[in-house]
Amino acid sequence: MKANVKRNVALLAIFAIFVLSAFSVLSLSAVSVRSASTYVSLTVSSQIVPSTIGPGDSGNLILTITNGGTEYARRVKLTVISHSSITFGSRSYDLGIIAPSGSTQISIPIAISSSIEVYTTTVFFSISYSEGDSASTATIDASTSISISRRSLVQIESVTWDKELIEPGDVVDVDIYVKNGGMGDLKDMTVELGNATLPFVSASGDIETYLGDLSVNELRKAAFSIIVNKGAETIAYRVPVTIKYYDESSVLHTDIKYIGLKISGQPDFIVTLEDDSAMYAGSSSGELVISLANRGTATASFLTLRFNSTFDIIPAEYYVGNLDPDDYETVTLSVDLTSVPAGKHSLPIEMAYKDPYNQEMSESVSIDFTAHRIQPAGIPLIAQLAIVGIVIIILYWKRKFFIGLFRKK
Repeated sequence: MKANVKRNVALLAIFAIFVLSAFSVLSLSAVSVRSASTYVSLTVSSQIVPSTIGPGDSGNLILTITNGGTEYARRVKLTVISHSSITFGSRSYDLGIIAPSGSTQISIPIAISSSIEVYTTTVFFSISYSEGDSASTATIDASTSISISRRSLVQIESVTWDKELIEPGDVVDVDIYVKNGGMGDLKDMTVELGNATLPFVSASGDIETYLGDLSVNELRKAAFSIIVNKGAETIAYRVPVTIKYYDESSVLHTDIKYIGLKISGQPDFIVTLEDDSAMYAGSSSGELVISLANRGTATASFLTLRFNSTFDIIPAEYYVGNLDPDDYETVTLSVDLTSVPAGKHSLPIEMAYKDPYNQEMSESVSIDFTAHRIQPAGIPLIAQLAIVGIVIIILYWKRKFFIGLFRKK
């Protein structure tokens, strides 16, 4: 009996050990499966704002931290490692929770030392987190590179035109002097003048000039030849100059500067005599008619005619107003010719006006006219009729006289 009890106890013990062993195996298997299917995987990407940053400049380092795993990353903390030439706005950031397939972004203010000597440097940082509900903390190290550019600056030093007065239809040569005013060399520089909306085209086939490499403080000339359209307005156009180049870090820059293109025009006056048939020497009210035409390329604004001469003219000043190209005006003047002898005379005329840029201009011309002699006055019609009547009476009386004389004989 005792032997059976001992045997049963032994069997129970062996069974218990077997059950516990199996449970342990199942538990370990479950843990193993869980760790294989749930995990945290953090990756970091970065960018600099602005895209180019130089010695002495400030900006922001933008970090994007992405969880590519299947488990929540909790209590995420970013720590930036100190740098000898870069100052950070803060070196520690609590990022909270990053969900599976989620991300978070942090902007870190940075300031670059003006004495930095290297132009590609690395910023190191560490990220600590807890995986899921775990109380333990894991840490990963990461880094990003920052390209430091020497400050680039291009300047338009001067612009020269080969014509002082540029009018519609002109072919004009323009030289633009570009200077590298920055701290580093510039490479493969091109200069483009204008765009398709402006009233000129290239006279040489290409509106872009290649200048090549410019060292610090070097000055180069970009030469262009343009044809101004006939339909260009007489105004000052704002012309873009697009300058493209690479800095020492091989970063492409595009700078747009502006220059002025002043399209001008000039009135071209033709003054002609229309009528002087009523201009009689000795008359106090001679009438002179002249015409004024503008065959130029610009409007003469506020045009005024002044007659400062020995003749007594009414009006002494005649306001025309605006005289556009291909337009004309007729002017009638009253001239006192009381003391003017018959013959050819010249009347000086001063034309004062403003050009399209409101500059006061003046031009003097003269017009020739004739002061005619006064013809003898004709015999009035009544007197003529009276004379004819008298002649008829005389002829009739003489006829009767001669007839009576013959009858007496």
